[in-house]
Amino acid sequence: MNSVNIPDKLRLLNSNSEVALELIDFIKERKFSKIALITTTTPNYLITNELEIDLYKYLETCSMPLLKTFQVITPSVSYVNQLQLSDFDLIIGIGGGKVIDTAKYAAHINNIPCVSIPTSISNDGICSPIAVLKEKQNKHVSLGATMPVALLVPLHLIEKSGEESLISGTGDLLSNLSAIEDWKLANKETNEYIDDYAVMISENAALNLFTQVKNYILQNKSRDQFLKDNLKMIIESIALSGIAMEISGTSRPASGAEHLISHSIDELFGGLKPHGIQVAFGMYITTFLRSELGYIPENTFQELRAVLRYLSLPTTLAAIRITKEQLVKAIIHAPQTRAGRYTILNKIKLEEKYIEEILNELFEERLGLNITQIF
Repeated sequence: MNSVNIPDKLRLLNSNSEVALELIDFIKERKFSKIALITTTTPNYLITNELEIDLYKYLETCSMPLLKTFQVITPSVSYVNQLQLSDFDLIIGIGGGKVIDTAKYAAHINNIPCVSIPTSISNDGICSPIAVLKEKQNKHVSLGATMPVALLVPLHLIEKSGEESLISGTGDLLSNLSAIEDWKLANKETNEYIDDYAVMISENAALNLFTQVKNYILQNKSRDQFLKDNLKMIIESIALSGIAMEISGTSRPASGAEHLISHSIDELFGGLKPHGIQVAFGMYITTFLRSELGYIPENTFQELRAVLRYLSLPTTLAAIRITKEQLVKAIIHAPQTRAGRYTILNKIKLEEKYIEEILNELFEERLGLNITQIF
């Protein structure tokens, strides 16, 4: 049976001082005294500098304390390998997804616990046992990482992180629904092991978001109102997504064909949009495929399209800034980004002509149903 590590603390906080108090209480409780901060220049003036001062004041009371800040130059495997961290007993990642992934991977290879303080929620990496970092030739690779022992979320900074970041986080979370369908398909077709508890957590986390969006659509409330009212729910659901991966010991609860398509776009054309936005676009494609192949009702695809459009997640080629020819290549290449991962892409012909026909049908504007009829 796998050992499962779940954060001891998940705190949603409203000021830098609240974050500092929670962090120092946690450090005192665990008796840490040699601390490495991993961050970038952006969070410095937002929160890092203030935390450094408060940590320094506390550590002055400790025997032989150590406090050092490392600024991420490039979120890559080679950068992490160059960090000298053997003298530390705690790593704290402060920043966006790339910084948190760097901190989690650094903690993993040095066998040191890690605290996550995200300043944006553009993906589910804020609380997961997976890190996505650059490797050779600018390729991104998914790596095992240390699950944070604490997640301290500064809501006041998340709210200011920008619309695209918030929308990207919702896209990554929603894509769990596609990933779970692929995991169930792999279990049926290849007898791949499936963890029912992880499925339940991941699926329900995404459905919380999906159902609430549907409610706001039917009540004719704006997307901005939805994001304002449901920020805490979104963050908690993203954390649950990461916990589902930790429980199952695989990224399966949150990564299927939609992620393979996004990784393929990254490899072939560079990241066109933030990760969560690209995987939501991948989910749009894979959900259409499932509908066409008879795995799900067409109405399920119609509902997803309405939800994605409400959230301003991409449902057109122009929105993702990709041509049809490029997307054909990305879909054909997608399975190669994660060899051996069985998904809905294994059920179609990965040939140019066939993919072109599918995309022509997908991106052809349909009249569809009235939105109230859809829901």
